Amino acid sequence: MPPGGVLESDDDTDTTSGGFRMKRNAVIAATVTGIAVLLVTGLPAQAARLITGAEIKNGTITRADVRRGSLTLDRLSPPTQRLIRERGPAGPRGLKGDRGERGLTGPRGATGPRGATGPAGPRGAPGGLTGYQVVQAATSAAADLRQTLTVNCPAGKVVLGGGGNPSGRDDALVTAGYPVGNGSWAVVAQAPSPAGAAWSVTGYAICANVAQ
Repeated sequence: MPPGGVLESDDDTDTTSGGFRMKRNAVIAATVTGIAVLLVTGLPAQAARLITGAEIKNGTITRADVRRGSLTLDRLSPPTQRLIRERGPAGPRGLKGDRGERGLTGPRGATGPRGATGPAGPRGAPGGLTGYQVVQAATSAAADLRQTLTVNCPAGKVVLGGGGNPSGRDDALVTAGYPVGNGSWAVVAQAPSPAGAAWSVTGYAICANVAQ
């Protein structure tokens, strides 16, 4: 091994770790420069001596002879450090993997707590019917064959319906009843013949205030 050279390994395996490419066929992990191996034999202690890199044959020391963790990166020669730190080119992008199967549906979550009651809404406009009232009117007694009467609701009220009832003759009948506009109810009564007692008709109108 030349002085200042690197220890060679008989392992031709390339190893990549953390983005650094390490070539173990070129690097054991240490430069020989500044490193001395103390050869201890069965001779007395004073006979022990230092062996330099010039006295070590290439290939005779392998990684099996170097204790793990005993050599750090700063003990290596600058060219060896650059070789270790060199980042290799990025490899080609791999193929897209197959889509995985759909997972199982998870269990239903617990029911959450009931929310607080919201504030009361504004009061709505008045609606429906108010001021319900039945208005009554009648005709004067007469022996006429036909009598018609219109019953009017008070001002501002709407007619909802009505009816009528003849009196004075048992054979007189109410033949029609219908609204007149929004505030009146008409009643029509008929007798079979003009001969006989005088009779009259009473009409009714159902009235109320209706919210618009």
